[in-house]
Amino acid sequence: MIKKIDFYLLRSFFITLFVVTISIGLIIIVINMVEQLRDFIDHHIAVSLIVQYYLYFGGWVIKNFFPVFVLLSSLFSISLLARKNEILAMKALGLSLYRIALPFLIVALILSAGHFYYNEFIYPPANKKLLEIREFKIKKRSERRYEKVTNIYRQIRPGYFYTLAIFNVKRKEGKDLKVYKTEANRLQEIITAPLVVYKDHLWEAHNGVIRSFEGAEKETYSQFALLKLPDIKDTPEDLAKKLSKPKDMGILKLKEYINLMKRSGGPYTRESIDLQIKYAFPLTTFVVVLLSIPLASNPKKSGIAVSFATGILITLLYFVLFRVLQSAGYSEKIPAFISEWGINILFFIVGLITMLKASK
Repeated sequence: MIKKIDFYLLRSFFITLFVVTISIGLIIIVINMVEQLRDFIDHHIAVSLIVQYYLYFGGWVIKNFFPVFVLLSSLFSISLLARKNEILAMKALGLSLYRIALPFLIVALILSAGHFYYNEFIYPPANKKLLEIREFKIKKRSERRYEKVTNIYRQIRPGYFYTLAIFNVKRKEGKDLKVYKTEANRLQEIITAPLVVYKDHLWEAHNGVIRSFEGAEKETYSQFALLKLPDIKDTPEDLAKKLSKPKDMGILKLKEYINLMKRSGGPYTRESIDLQIKYAFPLTTFVVVLLSIPLASNPKKSGIAVSFATGILITLLYFVLFRVLQSAGYSEKIPAFISEWGINILFFIVGLITMLKASK
């Protein structure tokens, strides 16, 4: 059962988390605002639009820096308790460090789950709106550049693929369609059509020609006014240019994108690693709390300055190692599992050892 001592510990933690999130979040926003100031002035951006932009930008801050906020909050709140000898008093009453750490670890797991849900289901549509404001309203770039896509190549399955010269995303129409079927490196059939339309969840080719080849000499030729193409599973959204990067997609969209790359024969190593990182990164919240508790609970080494310096050091070390492993995984220099989970496993082991060696 949750006791008063747990409420007391968590109350201090959540107050600190709120203050840290607001203060550091505002610092990050101000730094970005200084970088964007020239665009705001040159393009005469309204104050209301700037406010809207930074509301969405705040969502980006939460996605990327929430584990850092939790790390600093746990260090600050626990070090203050240790500095005032409250941790020592709790131990004198018979509470071990494990028991004191328990509510923090349970809340850290809940926050990790919440961070995962936020990243995958709340952040992606908000980030899309953020990018639209930045590209089309602040930087004044034309939306037409995203309406038309040229030189499309997609594989339906091995030996079966199609090309489009131009595709209009808004009208769901493509021009100069060619569908190729091959077997044993020989062309079996080619379908050509000047127009293809996506209608009722199905592609339709108009006024085209089907040429079939049997052997080296025999060829059949037929025309059609309308031909449905159920084998093409790509949607207009799959063919459209993406404002956001694949790693910023929700987990379901990213899985669809990876399947699309598999069908088209495109590279997807980076995206596969990013998919697993979507599971691994939110768990950072739990790992850093596990690591911070024994570090901050020592009254001789506690304090705001020490906690802040420790938090910055852990943050820098984590993100540097995270990027190094991620880049090595992208280039396939290390196994994908190490690239995705290595940093969390390392910090978890260090945190566990530190916890076991700490004064109980």
